[in-house]
Amino acid sequence: MNDKYILYLLVFKTLFACATLYYFAIYLGFDMFTYPDFYTSYGNCSERPYTNILYSKLFCDLSSITGKVITHRSSVFIFLAALINMLILVGYFKIFKKYLNKQGKYLLIFLFVIHPYINIYFFRFYTEIFASLGIFLILFYKIRNLNINFFFVLAAIILMNFRNALIPVFVFYCLYEIYSQFNKKNLKALLYSAVLIAACLLTYVPVMEFSSKFISINSNVNFLEKITYNIILAFGFRESIGVSRDIFVLDEWFDILSFVTSMVLLTIHLIGLYGVGKLSLKKDVSILVIFIYLVVPILAVSHMRYLVPLIPVLLFGFSYVFFKRQTKQI
Repeated sequence: MNDKYILYLLVFKTLFACATLYYFAIYLGFDMFTYPDFYTSYGNCSERPYTNILYSKLFCDLSSITGKVITHRSSVFIFLAALINMLILVGYFKIFKKYLNKQGKYLLIFLFVIHPYINIYFFRFYTEIFASLGIFLILFYKIRNLNINFFFVLAAIILMNFRNALIPVFVFYCLYEIYSQFNKKNLKALLYSAVLIAACLLTYVPVMEFSSKFISINSNVNFLEKITYNIILAFGFRESIGVSRDIFVLDEWFDILSFVTSMVLLTIHLIGLYGVGKLSLKKDVSILVIFIYLVVPILAVSHMRYLVPLIPVLLFGFSYVFFKRQTKQI
């Protein structure tokens, strides 16, 4: 029976993701793989990258070994991005299905399939794909009640060197694990947590300067206004609006459609956040540590690209609010 759900997800997600790629890239003529950061930082192999070092080294080393330029636009990485993103969605469905009734499972698959940002980023091998893997890793361990082990530490170190924004998430996750395991005297889990915290701090040192510059963006704006504005942008608005901050400029039909879509997504995501909060209070409040991923963007400059790793979790939360499984004990 569960195989039926997975089959639906695989088939319809592939169709909708391909349709999205065709619509934007072929019909509208948009460049679906525009990534200015790649050429200014990650693809500039003559200089040391100032952030996400392993991501840069991946492409620079491959280009050096093969003797030709390898980028995120290369076919192999487009296919790899699609494969990883599909496996992440399947993984989330398998994790969350036990909390949803039949209607909730169908709703979650429907949201996974039609969500425009998941579809737009489905074929993009950007740094966010490693953030998605990092968030999934934490959720998998929390939902399965697994302690930090060697695999978790190794995977976390690799992923946060591909996507430095994961550093504070893993730090706070480990701090909570130390707090929760201390009374249980689980020395192995405590040691792994301490090692990972040390690794997080060492990973942060080379990117400290970039982090400081990023956090100072829009520092001249009223703090409360900036936080409120950035939360709205993070949960519902695309990157161009987040950077320009022209949130209410509606000149053409495409802008109006985009605004309406953003408001719908904002509503779904915020309801989803409420749903995840409900589950975490019922099961384990430390699940909420994954949202630390958004703290730095909200303090600086924010848009929905930073939300991409958390969107599947929020879509589950939305489904959970309306169609949670009615059982006394999950």
